[in-house]
Amino acid sequence: MTKNVLLLTIDSLRTDYLSLFGHQSNSDEILNELGKNHASFINAYATGPGTTPSFPALLTGTLPLSYGGMGPLSDDRPRVSEFISEAGLKTAGFQCNPFLSTHFNYDRGFDRFEDYQNPLMGIATKVFPRGIEINNPKLSRVDEVLHITDAIKKSYQLIRGKPRPYVSAEVITDDTLGWLDETPEPFFCWTHYMDVHHPCFPPKSYRQQYDVDHVTQSEVSTLYSRMLDESETLTEDALADLRQLYDAAIDYVDDQVGRIIDQLKSSGRFGDTLVIVTSDHGELFGEHGQFGKPERMYDELLHVPLIVANGPDWVEDATNNLVSLLDIPPLIHEVLNTEVPDVYEGQIPGIAEARESIIAEHEVHGDVIVGARSEEWLYEADEIRDEHRLFDLRDGDFQQVPISEYPDVPVNTVVAERLKSLDVNTRRLEDEVEGDVQSRLEDLGYL
Repeated sequence: MTKNVLLLTIDSLRTDYLSLFGHQSNSDEILNELGKNHASFINAYATGPGTTPSFPALLTGTLPLSYGGMGPLSDDRPRVSEFISEAGLKTAGFQCNPFLSTHFNYDRGFDRFEDYQNPLMGIATKVFPRGIEINNPKLSRVDEVLHITDAIKKSYQLIRGKPRPYVSAEVITDDTLGWLDETPEPFFCWTHYMDVHHPCFPPKSYRQQYDVDHVTQSEVSTLYSRMLDESETLTEDALADLRQLYDAAIDYVDDQVGRIIDQLKSSGRFGDTLVIVTSDHGELFGEHGQFGKPERMYDELLHVPLIVANGPDWVEDATNNLVSLLDIPPLIHEVLNTEVPDVYEGQIPGIAEARESIIAEHEVHGDVIVGARSEEWLYEADEIRDEHRLFDLRDGDFQQVPISEYPDVPVNTVVAERLKSLDVNTRRLEDEVEGDVQSRLEDLGYL
């Protein structure tokens, strides 16, 4: 009987960069083994091309433009963590993406929630992986003698955290393992890794494995900024370095996932734990002539890995079906044998009828883009650019075709119905964030 749930999410991880799905250069042995020995969904899709439109699906079971649109989670949005806590499980979350922090109301329902949002994140994490905290006993003793805190603060203000504006996977894993060790009760644990998100700079041994140990931290940040804003200035060698750093970061996170799996196995709890591994979105490296995470519905952005270990047999029956990240919350409830909340907008893979399409959406200053993808078609209603687009995906192609020639394609209707149902508040992100949160979002390429 499944007692526990471990949700592992890896920011910016593309499906086609895993060896499980045919990628040749990775040695991501843990995810490969998990996927081969358990259920691996080959048609899983995010609900948007970024963190903010994807995590409402994962942690609230609702589409991003529901409940007034994106931004900090509204009070009336459901929370998976709250439902699971009410069912009697201990809950914990470990992550360092500013968009998923207490500032954006993602902490509700967690008995312990670590988001590592401190004012000296960035340059300080190179020396102090958890960041500079005045209540850190070791730092306090050192500071009494050397008085270095102010100097580090000033350095941070100059550099603004660009070398690594997130906590390393090793720290996230250490804290996850510590909490699991001290939590004998049934649990729901969400652990989120940022290291595959640019600027990628895994430990030296991983960079050496991919022949990119010559790239410095500052160069990574500069290259990524150029990729987003001046991609035409990047050489093929520079783009190759960015891709190799991405590969190396995947291997690094894979090893950290392995540490958690090993702990569950050594403690005898692995078989009682539903382990879900997925991502919130992908990243473009020049596909479709674009880079980063534009507000589009390309497969390179939406197609995400989804591995479910220790699930019921019926989960295996759905691994070829279209699945949305929306479907993970109801799946968790079903496996735990707790009531599936009616407010969830997803369905249970393997029990519900197979999806005909998935919905993905995004918002910029109140203008929305809504897409629907089936196995054969993709339709985008793009108010951001004032365009509507239809793509023919049959025969493995990705070809834009005139909408007028295919008026009866079902995805057209799916998008139209979703647009009619929306009640989106016009909110500007820069009005929602301030101080260090805004600085870190800038360093991560969000602003």
